[in-house]
Amino acid sequence: MGIPVLLKQFVFPAVFLLPALLPARSACADDVAKNIWKRIVVIGASASAGFNTRREAGRTVNLAKIIEHMVEVEHDEVLNTSSPLFFMNPRWMGTQAIRSAKEARATLVVAVDFLFWFGYGSKSEDRRMEDLEAGLKYLSGLKCPILLSRIPDMKASVGKMLSPRQVPRPATLKGLNERIDAWAAEHKNVIMVPMAEFLNDLRAGKAVKVAKISYPEGSIRTLLQRDELHPTLEGMVALTGLSLFKLCERHKELSQDDFEMDPQIVKKRVIAAVRRGRKPEDKTPAKKKKDS
Repeated sequence: MGIPVLLKQFVFPAVFLLPALLPARSACADDVAKNIWKRIVVIGASASAGFNTRREAGRTVNLAKIIEHMVEVEHDEVLNTSSPLFFMNPRWMGTQAIRSAKEARATLVVAVDFLFWFGYGSKSEDRRMEDLEAGLKYLSGLKCPILLSRIPDMKASVGKMLSPRQVPRPATLKGLNERIDAWAAEHKNVIMVPMAEFLNDLRAGKAVKVAKISYPEGSIRTLLQRDELHPTLEGMVALTGLSLFKLCERHKELSQDDFEMDPQIVKKRVIAAVRRGRKPEDKTPAKKKKDS
């Protein structure tokens, strides 16, 4: 997802001055078989980048940080390649994210909002389908497990974060998601996360459930920000839990005990980590600076 209305007028050339100079490498199949949790990489747009979570946590919390505080088995630091600027050039940003995942030899890629701006954006309906094909082609280069979602219906965000021209027509959105479903069925390493369906139920005022964690009717403001586009901090935890739960369903060697599902516990861990980062312990160099 993204923040076009806020940033559309600005240009961030520095983002596009990071060409990858090394040849991409595929994830090692043996590593994936031994430990899927080993090298997790997050690719995606502003939902994964934690847009506006600073308001809740005091500092931006991206999905990679959420996963860090959820997964409780041994793993490397989770790599974040998500960006709130993804909407500016999804094809370029997408290729760079995939390259980073390959270079990191990812054993798991979390891509729940990766395809969003391949379907959304100010472009023709035909271009939406063309861009989606490009996005799917990029993902085809990954051989490790991929957590992916259909493209959600976010028309409720029009006038808040999105413009009407950026939203695909209902028939186009249906076609985009049918194509994603067909592509995913052909790629056995892809695990579909029902994020779009989860959001539909949430907006309809229904009770929603993530494994053993239940949210009562009318929980939309608990899980979704008022811009109707980005998840709250707890919404990010719920989305991650839903994703990891689906991963365990596919890979029976994994266990739900490998990660913490309780959103309140995860939120406390994340906020505590943020506070530790903002208030470092006094150290000698700091004291010397104070005395000078």
